[in-house]
Amino acid sequence: MADEGRVFTREEVEEAKKEEIRELLIQAFDGQSVLYEIYKKRGWLERILTDKILSMDPEALYISSQVAEICETQDYVIKNKRRDLLDYINPTTMGEGNSKIYKHNYISVFKIKMIIGLTGEGSEYTLPQLKELIYGNITKPAAASDNKAGESNNDLLFQVMKQMDQFKDFYKLIQSGDFFKEVEDRAKAAAQSAAQTLMLESRNDEEVKLQIDDLYQKINAADTSIAEKELLLEKFSELEQGNPSQAFTIRMYKNAAEDRVTKFKQDERELHISKIKERILELFETFENAASENERESIREQLQQISKENTDLHFEIRYWLSTTGKEKKRKGFFGRLFSS
Repeated sequence: MADEGRVFTREEVEEAKKEEIRELLIQAFDGQSVLYEIYKKRGWLERILTDKILSMDPEALYISSQVAEICETQDYVIKNKRRDLLDYINPTTMGEGNSKIYKHNYISVFKIKMIIGLTGEGSEYTLPQLKELIYGNITKPAAASDNKAGESNNDLLFQVMKQMDQFKDFYKLIQSGDFFKEVEDRAKAAAQSAAQTLMLESRNDEEVKLQIDDLYQKINAADTSIAEKELLLEKFSELEQGNPSQAFTIRMYKNAAEDRVTKFKQDERELHISKIKERILELFETFENAASENERESIREQLQQISKENTDLHFEIRYWLSTTGKEKKRKGFFGRLFSS
């Protein structure tokens, strides 16, 4: 084999482990989890497949404080989410009563990470809504204990009775002749709502396009500094998070803007090098024509200062000087200039 006998670096080993846990998580959740599908369809997988998540050990069990660190949140958040969705998270329980301890494998930790990202302040879902998505409209999965199984059966009975009452109301509505009128009214309302939504989305798309173009023009402008251009680049990521439907267009502009910033940096460095070279040669020429040793010493100090301030150009400075002036004078000049 090509890799036989090869010694892998620590970074390569860690990267291979992360790729392994990524594959395990995708295999466990892709096409199997409604929460995972939400992230996948919205292009948010990078929010849950974080570096800390991918650094988990598939054989390890994590306590709450470790889960909080992996999920980048507080301990109490982990405990609250676990309490409300205990059956779904399904941690390993050790001990009883006040001494009960929950430990979580990588599957349980990843479930908590998904839950945290979809609930809480500013999120799209509440915990009850998430329960509805996870457990469906009838009942949640029965837990191991008889008590919880009984509660689940009670939930099922309550849902069946509720659906029977709803059917009675539906039957009365058909008999009264109002059923088809209700369908027509709802269809009209839905059509109007859809039209308004499309109009709002169209306006928003136009506004986002204007923002994208404005950002790119500012980055491309000659009167903005490199630091300002890099700050403007970050706004592309903010726009992408707020407008996932236009992620492709935003990324396209962002990539083009990053290329322009790289070019600006290269041009700026080349200009800087050109100015340094011009100043070096100017000082060398002055040194050659200096009338006194004091004047030459002053020039040597200036050249040494330039060399210290531009350590990355140390080799270039020596080269520029080596190609200027007479051989005899140059030898003594180098000895004094670079001896310190």
